[in-house]
Amino acid sequence: MPQSEPVWIPYKLAFYGKDASQHRLEAHPAGQSIEGFSWALALTLNFGVTGSLRYSRDTSRSAKIFISPPQRGSVFYGLDILVQQHPFLALAVGGYAVNAVTPYINNLISSVFGQAMRLGTEMSQNYLSALRLEDLEAISRRIEPPLTRAHTAIGRTANEIQLTSGVQEILLLNEDTKENLKSIPVGVYDTLDSNVTSFNLLTGNGRLYSPELEVTVPFSLKSNYRHGTTTALILSMEQYSLGRTGTVRIVGERVETPSGRLVKYLVGSTEEIPPSDWLDGIDPLRQRRQ
Repeated sequence: MPQSEPVWIPYKLAFYGKDASQHRLEAHPAGQSIEGFSWALALTLNFGVTGSLRYSRDTSRSAKIFISPPQRGSVFYGLDILVQQHPFLALAVGGYAVNAVTPYINNLISSVFGQAMRLGTEMSQNYLSALRLEDLEAISRRIEPPLTRAHTAIGRTANEIQLTSGVQEILLLNEDTKENLKSIPVGVYDTLDSNVTSFNLLTGNGRLYSPELEVTVPFSLKSNYRHGTTTALILSMEQYSLGRTGTVRIVGERVETPSGRLVKYLVGSTEEIPPSDWLDGIDPLRQRRQ
């Protein structure tokens, strides 16, 4: 397609459960959700297309969002994103072709919204070179207020709000993500003998196994993390990828929702478990998984 031709990316915003099951929504909470969602999306798109942060309504005209009302008997809104020429976007994806811009925008939305909702979502390595990581984290914090408004309908007139691109789910908002946005560090520190399944040294984010929840949970490094922590985190991840247990000793502050649900850890230190604490003299970092 010609370089000057704009790119249209179609999305669908769908409401499920409660009143939405009857093909209707309570106007006020649904309207607040759509307004909050569209503004969070506009800020994210402006960042992805221009590479700069905006904090006012004066966003670039290189990215616009158009909404189509639902047809009778549905609660599906059409969201069409118009992306036009911008030097930064051309540098990031190499042009304006749909097959280049669409995955970039999809990944950007999923990453920024996922980080804001404490899901531990990481930006694809393919695009890290084009985006400043500190700006990526800044925009995820900036969209928290409108994203909180986007959850207004949850629990009141719908149970879930889903954003899809074709058959691909980009985002799912529900009671858990609504509560995640209220989560805060609680000043309680856990010492975990566990393994790291992923870790990005550039962003300081990753995932570790939580024996409490029996699933992996996201973590971020504290600003004053102890010397040697990143080395131990990388070593754990590498050993685990080689089929070993990769167990290290991690100290992290709990980030919890108001109901006390663990959302993530803020890791302050990580180190190899000393031989005096090995079980039967077996190194838990390099022991083969059963």
